[in-house]
Amino acid sequence: MEGQTLKSNRLIARTARSWPMLTIAVLAFIVILRLVFSYLIDLIPEEAYYWNYAQHLDIGYLDHPPMVAWLIWLSTSVLGNTEFAVRLPACLCWLIVAFFMFRLTMNLFDKATGYRSILLIAVLPIYFSIGFLMTPDAPLYAAWAGCLYFLERAFIANNRHAWWGVGICLGLGMLSKYTIGLLGLATVVFLLVDRPSRRWFFRPEPYLTVLLALVLFSPVLFWNFKHDWASFVFQGPRRWSGTVNFSLHLLVGGALVLLTPTGFIEAVRSLFSCKQPASPGCVQSGSFTRKLRFMLVFAAVPLLVFVINSLRSQPKLNWTGPIWLAILPVVAWNMSGHRGELVGWWTRLVRWSWLPTVVTLLALYAGGLSYIYLGMPGLPAQSGIPLPIAWEELSQKVDEIEDRVESETGREPLIIGMDKYWISSELSFYDEPDNDLIPEVGGQHLFGSESLMWDSWVSKQATLGRNVLVVSFNKQFLQKSWLTRHFLQVSKISTETIEKSPRIVGHFYWCVGYGYRK
Repeated sequence: MEGQTLKSNRLIARTARSWPMLTIAVLAFIVILRLVFSYLIDLIPEEAYYWNYAQHLDIGYLDHPPMVAWLIWLSTSVLGNTEFAVRLPACLCWLIVAFFMFRLTMNLFDKATGYRSILLIAVLPIYFSIGFLMTPDAPLYAAWAGCLYFLERAFIANNRHAWWGVGICLGLGMLSKYTIGLLGLATVVFLLVDRPSRRWFFRPEPYLTVLLALVLFSPVLFWNFKHDWASFVFQGPRRWSGTVNFSLHLLVGGALVLLTPTGFIEAVRSLFSCKQPASPGCVQSGSFTRKLRFMLVFAAVPLLVFVINSLRSQPKLNWTGPIWLAILPVVAWNMSGHRGELVGWWTRLVRWSWLPTVVTLLALYAGGLSYIYLGMPGLPAQSGIPLPIAWEELSQKVDEIEDRVESETGREPLIIGMDKYWISSELSFYDEPDNDLIPEVGGQHLFGSESLMWDSWVSKQATLGRNVLVVSFNKQFLQKSWLTRHFLQVSKISTETIEKSPRIVGHFYWCVGYGYRK
């Protein structure tokens, strides 16, 4: 029996030494993958939309706070308007997430577990995507991870100076996405349920933290005050209103996609079956029970809010992504065996499944990005572009049509995409600038439909009398009476194909409206 225990302990020791090497190898592969395909793959519509934020730099926007715009503006001002420049801040934010999660996990457990947490941050789908695509989620996750690190230092390590870090990360997070406010709710709950932490109710640091966060967030407050609280209304009551649509199953399904089945099972299991570790080396400050309580509260409280929301409305896939950061340390801890630990077949099976999960994910990322870059060969041509495979080619086609219309009429037409923001945002990014002061791209708000911030960027009054090139993936949208009544005359509807090396990948429809009127 002693011989088996000694052999098991040696195996555990060798496994612990292998995690840093595996993590470094995976990180190198992921970074190279991101750098290469950041150059090669077209922006997705959301990225192009946020790039337009940066072209209309402000301290607030209708549907998001301004951090994503500020970061894109800073990067593109230095590196130019390229896909790589737009996406570089996302990669840098991911590095910040990895840094804080490594430090947090090392504080809660040990260094080897810290390396495993970075491995999870590198390969799990949601965290891989936030390091590649530049959306408000990228700075949100960086601020969220920083908040968790400094909150652990304040509560578990009893470091009063850590509250300043909490305030800075919370303020920067609120400038990124309002979701981080859920950490404030979780903080209050932890103060209530963790007896040693209740003393902070009677100390000034938490209240100064809130004040510091509000100071950093004040530009957004001022913008909303000047715009009738439009952004708060858009992201608040609007999300909870409407008809009841039970979608809890979609929330669970989304978590399975974000974390993979292995990650999701281990996340749930770790919270409710993790026991006091046999090795005292992982307990650096405070009891393991308090550490587990910390991870549980800061994951469960925000998750409960989204669970309640899913009982009446449909959640978005990425909503719960940052919530799982709080329990990744204990997931990383349970990925490996520990000295003196006795486990059942289920735990051994889950641990065994991690390596094939990591290898499969890396293969999917490399193969999937390559397949998208090549134009998704094998699929039939479609009306529309479901993935970022040919937006630049679409823009080139539209530019050719625009030049013909300008040559025929002597006036440069305004281009309008007939969807909420996808077409207009992509055409604006890939359009060749001509350095005049006339808007070249507008939104479908000119015809009474929703187009988010395009409503503010291009006014109806400034468009009066202009010729308009209308582009759509749906032919019926160009036949609607509510479109044609806005012009003195409308041309016939034409069809164009979209080609990518040299396969036809899709097609779109267009017409010209002459003499826009409200």
